[in-house]
Formats: sequence, C-alpha cells, structure tokens
Amino acid sequence: MKIHMVGGFLGSGKTTAIISAAKLLIRQGLTVGVITNDQGKYLVDTNFMRLEDIPTVEVNGGCFCCNYTDFDESLDKLVDQIQPDVVFAESVGSCADVVATVLQPLLQFKDKSPEDISLSVFTDARLLRAYLDGLDLPFQDGVIYVFEKQIEEASILILNKIDLMDVKQGEELLKKAKERYPDKIILKQTSLTPEGVSSWLNLMAEEEHYPLDKKPLSINYQVYGAGEQVLAWYDGVYEINADSKQVADWISSFLSGLQKAIKSKNIPVGHLKLLIRDSHKHQKISMTSLYEMEEFQFRPNDEWKSPVTLLINARLECSQLEISQLMQSVFNQNQKEHALLVKIVDEEAFHPGFPTPTHRLIQ
Repeated sequence: MKIHMVGGFLGSGKTTAIISAAKLLIRQGLTVGVITNDQGKYLVDTNFMRLEDIPTVEVNGGCFCCNYTDFDESLDKLVDQIQPDVVFAESVGSCADVVATVLQPLLQFKDKSPEDISLSVFTDARLLRAYLDGLDLPFQDGVIYVFEKQIEEASILILNKIDLMDVKQGEELLKKAKERYPDKIILKQTSLTPEGVSSWLNLMAEEEHYPLDKKPLSINYQVYGAGEQVLAWYDGVYEINADSKQVADWISSFLSGLQKAIKSKNIPVGHLKLLIRDSHKHQKISMTSLYEMEEFQFRPNDEWKSPVTLLINARLECSQLEISQLMQSVFNQNQKEHALLVKIVDEEAFHPGFPTPTHRLIQ
C-alpha cells in the first residue's frame, strides 16, 4: 500500500488534484482511499469526495500532527473497509512539519518503508511567483512563515494552477523554482482532469523518485503557531426550502454578497468553499484566489429539489469575531432581499489551536 501525503497552503488545489488522481487510478483498476483533515467539523472536501464515490475518512478538530492517533485509526479504518492500493492523506492547509510528526511515526510505528510513502506539497503558481519575485504577499508574516516551511519540507513540489499563467510565465517560474529549490523534484501542473495529474502520479509510482528527507524540519513553533492563529475558520450548514429557481437566486445573491463583503473589507482569503447538495445532485464552488476575486463557478440553471443543503468553509485572515459578523451580515441581507425559508442548522467560527504534535520524531 502506497501512502501519498499531500500538503500545501490553503487554496493551492490539493483536493482537486487528489480527486483527479483518485479517478485516474480507479480507472486503472486500483483501489483508492482518502484521508481528509481540517481544524473544523463540517468539511466540504470530505463530503464532496464521498459524493464523487471516493472512499474517504476524516480527521477533524485539528491537524494530522496534533491528532496522530486519529490519523492512525483512520488509516486502519480504510485498510479494514477497502484494502486500498493507494491512500492519499491531505493535510490541512495551515499545517507544516509533517515529516517529523506524521511520516516518521508512520515509518516507525506502522513498519512502513520509505518506498511506501511520498510527500508532495502544492502551491498556487501565482503565489509562489509573487513570493520568489519578492513582491508583497496578502498575508501577515506569520502566515507567510507557514507557507515557507511547507515548501521547505517538500520532496515533490507541485506548481499548481499553472493554466492561470501564460506559457512563458510558467516556464520562467519553473526555472526560478528549480534555482531556489535545487533539492526538490518540481512539476508544473493543472489538476482539473485526471490526465492533468498523470505526470505526478507516474513520478510517485517510481520508487527511485521518493526523495523523502527524513531529517526534521527546522521550525520555530512559536512563529508557526502564531501564523496559524491569525487565520479564522468559519463552518456553516444552511438548509434552504424553496423551489428550484428561488434556491438558485438565493445562492447566487449570497455568493455575490459574500464576494462584495470580503472585497470591501480587504480581507485576505485562504480559501472559501461551498457545497450545494440535494437528494439527487451536488455542486462544489470554490474561491481560492489570493489576488483577485474570481467569479464563483455556480450553475444557476441547475434544477434543485428542496430541501437543499449549503455547506460553507471559509478560511480568512481576520478575527474570529469579524468572520462571524461578516457571514451573519451577508446572510441577513440576503434574507431581506429574498425572504426564503433558510435555516442555519449549525455554524461555528474559531481560530486554530496552538500546534502541539502527538509525536515529533527526530533522528
């Protein structure tokens, strides 16, 4: 069984890549499982992967590092249920230091060999280009420190969303990245289709391309923890009871209001993900751009059958109070305009806790 750890900053496209990779491997006759991870308890990615018929288990309430026992139990659960050939483990986007806290324990406690494990780190190609060019990034220094440490730890570095650059920009970025990180295998990638991730999968399938650095990351946990804690999490579960057009109009208006509110307050976005589902269909919507407010790819003409559930994950650099007030304000304004029967089933806003790994194994 191969275990592919997938890390990288919020909004780097990890989930999309894993889904594309899983579909390609399943098409090839392999059994694939996924372990998702988040600080919260209502994870869009977990629900979406399950709706895409990919066997998925979840470690929530903290990162793999700080919940290693849960990670270990989740891995055992997958093995018991489906006997996977390949497992993708996607760490939360604010997590670093996974070699010492996750991979080393796997090697020692699970009796795995280095050939069984890989570590890939994804980055939005545009964010990395700005970073390497010395431009101001939209996050505070502590958050940028987390981003830097994630890349430093990578064995395989994926320059993702390369399709959002022109060809020349992509080639220049690849050259700069190889000069800056000569010890890493670096790939340009667009992860939207199974074919787009084939080079990455082929790389991980070749044992000679497992350059897993077993030395622990040199990391200042005070700076790392402070960087995580300036980010705010919001998770919400809404239920909409209305006819199909009213549902579509309410969601379109809500998304527009959310974009305007975030932009007006100039709040840096880690990621904003929504999952819409009813009894017969689902749609995932993401806004993860760090530089411009991309249009949500919502299909307003889809037919929705009441009740419709809207699951929201927002990861922003602001206070817990600010993210809570922002979401409540957008919701209330939308209700004034549409006056539908929309119930907030549950919601929570919080900052991640200080990272305290279960294990930190240093050779």
